[in-house]
Amino acid sequence: MTGGAPTPGGRVRVIRWIRPAGYVLIAAATALLCVSLWSLARSGRGADHDLATARDEVSRTAVRDLALLNSVDPKVADLDLQHWLDVATGPFYEALKRDMPNARAKVADQAARSRGKVTALAVTRLDRSGGEATVIASVRVFTDPTGDAAQGTEQRKRYEAGMRRVGGVWKVSSLKPLTPGGSGP
Repeated sequence: MTGGAPTPGGRVRVIRWIRPAGYVLIAAATALLCVSLWSLARSGRGADHDLATARDEVSRTAVRDLALLNSVDPKVADLDLQHWLDVATGPFYEALKRDMPNARAKVADQAARSRGKVTALAVTRLDRSGGEATVIASVRVFTDPTGDAAQGTEQRKRYEAGMRRVGGVWKVSSLKPLTPGGSGP
């Protein structure tokens, strides 16, 4: 027997249990697909993902803050200097605060605006649980032209910056210039 009896039109009738078995097979395949998609979505949320997310957050913050700490516009110097304090914490904050009168005098003598741009940055150490990180960065500082100068100047600086998480926000806790050999002065 071939699984069914021929009908008057020559077709073979399907055994009654094959159709329900097909539905069960489709339901099982759908359930397997859903479990696989859920598993795939969850796989990116492990410890490695959390570490990468924290590293990205430190990197973004350090790029922004190091550019800010290397930028000042004499027209809005008080605001820029306040921004320096806003991104700092710990001993670095205290040092900036103590040096604010000197910084204001230096900016008052400055005629042109300078803008910092981080060109390269790497997180060299990250302690998520302790809320501390260290980054190294290369910064270019562009100064607008002044007086008869046809073009502005450009400086290249390298830093090692300590970062600390304070109230859920990463801030600069130390800033050390690096010499071309890679160590501090």
